[in-house]
Amino acid sequence: MRQGKPSLTARWIAAHRADLAGTRPSTPTGDTEAERRLYQGMNRFFVLPGLNPTGMAERTRFIDAEVARAIGRGIAQVVIVGAGYDGRALRFGGGAVRWIEVDFPATQADKQARLAALGVTPGRVTYVGLDLMTDDLGAALGAVGHSVWEPSLFICEGLLAYLPLEVCATLCDSLRDRAAPGSVLTLNVRVVPPAGTRKLGVGGLAEVILRVMGEERQVVFHPGDIEKLLVVTGWSVVRRDASARNRMDGSSHLLVLAAEPVKSP
Repeated sequence: MRQGKPSLTARWIAAHRADLAGTRPSTPTGDTEAERRLYQGMNRFFVLPGLNPTGMAERTRFIDAEVARAIGRGIAQVVIVGAGYDGRALRFGGGAVRWIEVDFPATQADKQARLAALGVTPGRVTYVGLDLMTDDLGAALGAVGHSVWEPSLFICEGLLAYLPLEVCATLCDSLRDRAAPGSVLTLNVRVVPPAGTRKLGVGGLAEVILRVMGEERQVVFHPGDIEKLLVVTGWSVVRRDASARNRMDGSSHLLVLAAEPVKSP
């Protein structure tokens, strides 16, 4: 990660998501126009033919559905870890739900500056700036008033690949410790086949670009890996969706999961 700089990967994601704005659900009180303006304010340099983020439409659709389901069930806390420029607090905002967005301080500051320049003031949003590699996520959430007694929706979209495996485990474990009954964790990962069976393609170019940006992937998930990680950190998969293949690498695919905390004995 580029120290002290806003995430280029997060801007890349937001720039591509601008094209999906008209096909997504929202709440009656949500400000979809503000979200669209936030995304369109990203440098269009980040929209490169053939280099779309992995399964953008699929993961957006799945996680949007989880947000809508959570709000419909009365969940009043949504925590987005690795939030970047995510606009769901705008799209699904305006109601009683409290949003907590966690990311590097530089990315958080840039996002808030962009919103201010657009004249947008999101309601009921708390920004938490921290480094998941070194800081205590659970303590940070507690410090801003996240309740362990009320159910939460935790979102980790496009995040885990950029963290070492042990940090991924610590993150999932920390969220499990703060997950009241009825909570849900939703996340996505890129799943690649075992070594020796992976096809070459523009996916290799994407890896080079990420490395040059200083935001290269830290972990590769093979079939079954993410399910094992969730089990050992106290989560049980309840919904899943897998793309047929990754458009950037014909041999890998996107996996989006929703998991609930395992009940204590």
